[in-house]
Amino acid sequence: MLRRGGPVTPRELQRALGFRSVSTAYHHLERLASMGLVEKRGEGYVARRPGGLLGLYIRLYGRLVPRLLVTAAVSTGAAIGYTAALRDPLAAAILWIVSLLAWIDVLALYRAVEELEA
Repeated sequence: MLRRGGPVTPRELQRALGFRSVSTAYHHLERLASMGLVEKRGEGYVARRPGGLLGLYIRLYGRLVPRLLVTAAVSTGAAIGYTAALRDPLAAAILWIVSLLAWIDVLALYRAVEELEA
C-alpha cells in the first residue's frame, strides 16, 4: 500500500502477498482498519499515517525503534564531549540531565511495546 501510494483492493493484496483466497486479504485489511492503520474508501483501502503510540516509533532495519532513541544518543554524545573537553560544567550537567531523561523515556516506550505484544 505504501509503495503504491494509492488505494489497494483485497484482490490486489491477495495477488501481491500470495494469499490463496481474497477473503484472507479482506480479513487482514479489516483488522488493519479496526486498528486505524488503513482507511476503507470506495476504491479500496488506503494506508493512514500512524498516530498515538505508533507515531512515537520509526522503522529501522525492519524493527520499530523509538524516535527518542536518536535524541538520547545525540545528547549522550554531546554530554560526553562537553565533559571530556571540560568546557562548561553547567552545560555538561544540563546535557547529562537531558540525556538521562531521554533514556528513561526510551525505556518506557520499549516497555509499552512489550506489553502490547504480550
